[in-house]
Amino acid sequence: MQPKEFFTVPEFAKEIGLSRSQVFRIVQSGKIKAEKFGKIYLIPAEELNRITGESSVRDQKLIAEGVNRVISEYGTVIKDLGDK
Repeated sequence: MQPKEFFTVPEFAKEIGLSRSQVFRIVQSGKIKAEKFGKIYLIPAEELNRITGESSVRDQKLIAEGVNRVISEYGTVIKDLGDK
């Protein structure tokens, strides 16, 4: 199952434990980014990650790539510092 890219207001409300009307008011205030399509708002999954403090799969991949790059470039220096 692929992760969702967007949530409707009711789906988002269920995920964060608020009512639909609370989420709708927060969206209208601009504190949660959303795109309006016809009569519905679609909230990007990144907003859920931002609010809950969870990192997205994309963020996790970027972090892993950065760590791997640092280890490949500075691994021996880091090891030497750890041995001291």
